[in-house]
Amino acid sequence: MHVLVVDDQAANRVMLKGLIERFGHNVSCAANGMQALELFSHKGADIVLLDVMMPVMDGLTTAKHLKQLSGEIHLPVLFITALDDQKTLLECLDAGGDDFISTPPEPIVLQAKLNAHARVRELSFKLKEKNEVLAYHSNRMEREQNVVSHMLSNALLENELRFDFLQTYLSPATEFNGDLVLSKGGPLGNYYIFVGDFTGHGLAPATGALPVAQTFFDLAERGLSVATMVKEFNRRLVKLLPDDMFCAAFVAELSAGGDRLSYWNGGIPDALFIDNNGRVTYRLPSEHLALGILPPEEFNSSLSHCFIEPGQRLVAYTDGVIEMTNTQGQRLNESGFEKKLKQFGSKKQFDQLVNSLESFQKGTEQSDDISLIVVSCEPTQLPVKKDDHSITHLPFELKVRLSEKNIVGEDPVTRLVDSLSHLEGIKAHKTTLYLLLAEAFNNILEHNLLRLNSDVKEENEGFERYYAERERRLGSLENIEVSIDVNYQPVDSLICFGIRSNGENGYPADEFSPVLDEEKMHGRGMQLIKNFSRYYEWKDKGQCLYIEYDLNLPIA
Repeated sequence: MHVLVVDDQAANRVMLKGLIERFGHNVSCAANGMQALELFSHKGADIVLLDVMMPVMDGLTTAKHLKQLSGEIHLPVLFITALDDQKTLLECLDAGGDDFISTPPEPIVLQAKLNAHARVRELSFKLKEKNEVLAYHSNRMEREQNVVSHMLSNALLENELRFDFLQTYLSPATEFNGDLVLSKGGPLGNYYIFVGDFTGHGLAPATGALPVAQTFFDLAERGLSVATMVKEFNRRLVKLLPDDMFCAAFVAELSAGGDRLSYWNGGIPDALFIDNNGRVTYRLPSEHLALGILPPEEFNSSLSHCFIEPGQRLVAYTDGVIEMTNTQGQRLNESGFEKKLKQFGSKKQFDQLVNSLESFQKGTEQSDDISLIVVSCEPTQLPVKKDDHSITHLPFELKVRLSEKNIVGEDPVTRLVDSLSHLEGIKAHKTTLYLLLAEAFNNILEHNLLRLNSDVKEENEGFERYYAERERRLGSLENIEVSIDVNYQPVDSLICFGIRSNGENGYPADEFSPVLDEEKMHGRGMQLIKNFSRYYEWKDKGQCLYIEYDLNLPIA
């Protein structure tokens, strides 16, 4: 340790130098403040013993300069004084003094004080080293965040959030949003929306958002089904994310006419249809596990479909909306949110709805990311990319036989429709064909093979119980077969489907309902088939559903 002794009395300098050297330390001496500053600039010092009263530059002024020269590292300054004047002692402390040494000093006291202040200085060095390490990692993290932010910004360049029929409210809890809202028009005038909520906040969820966004825009551009999208999202996230991360998501496709919706909900709060007064008319509950949990062979990409009445709007949101709290610690919850929807229900009142949500949590710290979208279900008026091919003039037949292995472990409807869409002129009808075939296939599967009762959906938490029972019965299927026959007749421009099972006979209950009950949570599948097919018929006592689709009909 190097000690600098500053005293205008030579006898004091000699005495202190001798004592300190006996303690095993190096000593430099200065007769006044100017000499002390010069010595410190050239040799430095670990501790300074400084006289108060000196010519040229007194101890108080010298102490201030020494503290400035020492920078971030703590430099202990011990004033040498025989004074007991309280004012002078306070001035010494104000000037940067850390302690006092009386003259003549007691050797044992002097040694103890030098050792104590040496430990404080050593802690200062260690603190500086740790701060430098922290600064390095902080700068590195900032650079990484800037890189990810740049990549995410580039990935979201295709995000189309400025449609007239779309209203959004996005409020991240941190710099990086753990929620993800994606929006893009399809090639047929159709429209895709993705509302996702990754576990956690910050940089980690952003890494999952990148592949999801890229996949979404690519598949939407190609006009692929939501079922294909969610399968690819899940495949990528299972491969990318750690076991404790996943993405709850609502993914939907709105038809060009704005009158039908195909959707997949995995872990997001119920999406809602509301009327012009903000009244909830229909719920789209979660029927699947979130993305990134199940391996591809166990993942369920089956969709739900609904017909939309004129004037309806779709509301989708993440749990940050209903989990926000006020200053009393009360949560908004679903009921509180739906009251606000009813209070500010019209499209023109969206800003008031947002202000009401922000007022509710004013004065509290936002604990979760908040995302809210409202889609007016009306003709999208998005451009339609022309199909360069006329409808094929070659007749064809396609026969598919599915066992329980194909039904449980794969998505046969998506694969079949994807194959058909490669034929000339059929791609433009892909969405409608998927809807018809998916509803017919699910009706045969759930009612003829699994013997499920749709009335369960009307009960409290009925959707959850219905689909839990569906998964349970799927796992125990044995010796079953579903056949799908596709026949194209070019003379009439008709594609005919026959979906048949070897299950028990019996017409689905929905077949006997001439009018769809909008208040019911089931029966909409057959209504969609009725609306978009040229003709349909149950055959062989309910074992076969036959559907005709006219390719000359306008694309909705």
